[in-house]
Amino acid sequence: MTVQTYFCHQNPNSAQSFVNYEITKSIYHQWQLLLSEDEHDADSLVTELMRVTGQSRNDVNKAIKADRLLKLLPELRVLVEEMFHVGISYLARIMDAISRAHGSILSVLEQRIVDRLTPRVADEAMIQASDLAGLITKWIKELDPTFQGPRPRSERDSEYLEFDTRGDSTYIRGKLASADARRLLDTLTSVGKGRMSLPEALRAFLDRRAPLRVVQYLYTPKDRGRPWIAGVGYLGAVLAADWEERIKRSEDLDEMENVVEPGYRPSRRMRAAVMARDGHCRFPSCSVPADRCQLDHVLAWEKGGPTAMYNLICCCQHHHNMKSDGRYRPELNEGGEVMWIGPMNQPVVTSPLGPFAEVMPTGLWGQTLRQRMAGWCDRRRRG
Repeated sequence: MTVQTYFCHQNPNSAQSFVNYEITKSIYHQWQLLLSEDEHDADSLVTELMRVTGQSRNDVNKAIKADRLLKLLPELRVLVEEMFHVGISYLARIMDAISRAHGSILSVLEQRIVDRLTPRVADEAMIQASDLAGLITKWIKELDPTFQGPRPRSERDSEYLEFDTRGDSTYIRGKLASADARRLLDTLTSVGKGRMSLPEALRAFLDRRAPLRVVQYLYTPKDRGRPWIAGVGYLGAVLAADWEERIKRSEDLDEMENVVEPGYRPSRRMRAAVMARDGHCRFPSCSVPADRCQLDHVLAWEKGGPTAMYNLICCCQHHHNMKSDGRYRPELNEGGEVMWIGPMNQPVVTSPLGPFAEVMPTGLWGQTLRQRMAGWCDRRRRG
């Protein structure tokens, strides 16, 4: 059985995809030629390349980083030179992320990067460079326990709050660990209940006497890996230990994959499981965190669509509206991919990025399994 896979911007039936391929290939070969000789010192090389190409110092530096990445990761280079599906800026962003890795783990990182940049299904939306860079940082932390990353020794080092009063107003500036800042935002949002601005919610919070309960989910793998919070990402060691002490109740979400709930509104556990799979809004290139999204029935509830993981996706309000008014139509398979069909009738497939996605199958076996699960999912929807 032959399985045809490609990213949506390289659809073999699209003339624009041919243009994309040729442009990327041409730019790649241009820089490959220009950087074939690097006997100059760095400053002189950059200056000369700026003169020759007419591009900015920033663009030239990106090309140098991209060239360095492909020399460092030969298997990635083979993939890029075969598909020409990623540009210079994309490669430079990945080089920024991988530059912090110890040489002993580069081969493992390269395999994971190649896997992420290899299409698994037809019309798949390629992972954004920023998302892949975030995964690389997570992988480095996982593979190298000594890695501290660009952050200080502790995620809470260098925190501060400043109150600068000028006349009738005070300007508040500060720096908090990302998970703590999220906790503050969630608290104020809970107080405001959508009816107050954040300053109004802060005043209400300071005035209230009754205790306030804010529910947050900390996703912790059973076997290995770091905890994850929607809207924050994977936690470093210090914050992970701190947040694990706050856990009031633990629930096993693995079983939710096969649960079908009787009502329209998903339960708290169902919502938590879908958030853990999706990570953020499933519309192409949208990065609204899952906990700021609505759970949308792919096949509408009124048309018989079940309240189950295989029929629910995270959608921000804006893209939920686009789906509701018919501008885009999603289809979800059991592998977690969502195919979006828009007004030009060209499909785009997005993959989940939550912690559940880390254990989903990849490669040819994964493609075959996804086909089986997609058929199973379709049969379940049809009753």
